[in-house]
Amino acid sequence: MDVIVLDGRGYAKFLAAGTYFLRKYRQVLNDLNVFPVPDGDTGTNMYLTLRSATLETAKIGEAPLSEVAAAAAQGSLMGARGNSGVIISQMLRGFAHHVRNRDRIDTFVLATGMREAAAAARQALVRPVEGTIISVADAAADAAYRLAIKEPDFYRFIAGVLRAANDALDRTPEQLPVLKEAGVVDAGGAGFVYFLEGILRFLPETAVRATAFPRRPARASAFTPQQRVGENKFCTEFVLENADVGVSELRRLLEPRGESLLVIGAEPTIKVHIHTDNPEKVQEAAGKHGTLTRVKVDDMERQHTVLVVDKPERKHSIVALVPGEGFERIVRELGADVVVSNAKNPSVRDLLLAVNKCLNDDVYLFVNDPNVALAAAEVTRLTDKTVHVIPTRDVVGGIAGLFAFGLSSGDDVPDDAALLAAAGRVRSAHVFFAGKDATIGGTSVAKGKPAGAYDGVLLGGETPADVARAALGAMGAAGGGLITLYYGGSQKEKDAQRLSEQLQAAFPDTGVEYYYGGMKNAEYWLSLDV
Repeated sequence: MDVIVLDGRGYAKFLAAGTYFLRKYRQVLNDLNVFPVPDGDTGTNMYLTLRSATLETAKIGEAPLSEVAAAAAQGSLMGARGNSGVIISQMLRGFAHHVRNRDRIDTFVLATGMREAAAAARQALVRPVEGTIISVADAAADAAYRLAIKEPDFYRFIAGVLRAANDALDRTPEQLPVLKEAGVVDAGGAGFVYFLEGILRFLPETAVRATAFPRRPARASAFTPQQRVGENKFCTEFVLENADVGVSELRRLLEPRGESLLVIGAEPTIKVHIHTDNPEKVQEAAGKHGTLTRVKVDDMERQHTVLVVDKPERKHSIVALVPGEGFERIVRELGADVVVSNAKNPSVRDLLLAVNKCLNDDVYLFVNDPNVALAAAEVTRLTDKTVHVIPTRDVVGGIAGLFAFGLSSGDDVPDDAALLAAAGRVRSAHVFFAGKDATIGGTSVAKGKPAGAYDGVLLGGETPADVARAALGAMGAAGGGLITLYYGGSQKEKDAQRLSEQLQAAFPDTGVEYYYGGMKNAEYWLSLDV
């Protein structure tokens, strides 16, 4: 069945699907990156920027395309990180402007919107560099314009655009010598291709969730002799709120103070990204024209050395408890230094050893299990380290707390209460096979049959899918948001894939993702991020 109309709900799904692929392959992009020097977290930056966009679209539910696009643009502006993230944010802003008076569009308007999006991104750069995401976006927009004249179906249209974008990506080493020397394509451009492929591979009948373009670098390090971090070594980002200047005026003010300058948005909220030797002077100059928020300053020279030879230097360490090997990988990607299994309740000694393994004296302990909370509290008086016990209720809440930790700027880590509040905003449930006959709150389950628990309430059903639907219904998934499914127990990837498709059909206003959790004591953990 052809899809020839794109409305607000469809656009939100496109964003969620593309963002899923960036989340799945963000480390590939991080490893691939060689330019701009030395932003080695391109994949993470693009993913977090687009995640902010999808979270904003989830808040408005059923709405016209113009409102959804505006929400995505605003969300990406506030959440934009790094060069690549700011450029993506500007693309979403350009597209939102193009569809500002439309409830729905066809492929031709999407194509012209892509042209405006690419132009907006190019205009945001003081000195655009060919062979980067800008070149790939331009090629995709040009191909979209040609295809839209004869192709009304959105998925065939996107398939053609994806081919053109991938061809443009293959040409980036010829456009940028540093890429050719390193033997890789541009990481930002590759992220753009991943985003398009994510949209395409979320066709209702599509089962594959792996990319056709893995783009993994051929070497352990993607840095080359041409890359030097000398002048302008501090990557500085902030949002200027209540601004009393326009984007052009602020750009002229800041341009002499560094390079890789990006100034986007509009009064009263403007996002700034710049590489400079004097981040304080940049902040001081901008601060005269509004209020600085979300300030982040990274020493790229130190980051460059770290990316090549060592782990990042931080003033804080993180310990996280997890119920399975899949979750271990997830929390490590989110910044955990030491991981402890809570498949069997760890002892005070286990937790103390984990804390003492940390290199830093300031340690955040994400408990992720109420049964371990008392043991964790004991650790604080048994070590010389400063231990912040974050009594997250489960691993799903812990992941949300780690996201909040990772989104903090520099050393400005949220306080313990803020981390716990961020963890509590995500609703969670788990599905398991009952270990014995039980009746709680009027619900009965038999030993060996599917069961679930949400907010202390027992749930039953004929199949794990029945229980998952019941749990998500109780959690409010019908109102929109993002469902994340973690599978373990006796479930395989094909089971999780099938269940995610069923949940998408049952809750069409939500996005659905699935990941391997590897826990032994549950078949699924479910989270709802609204």
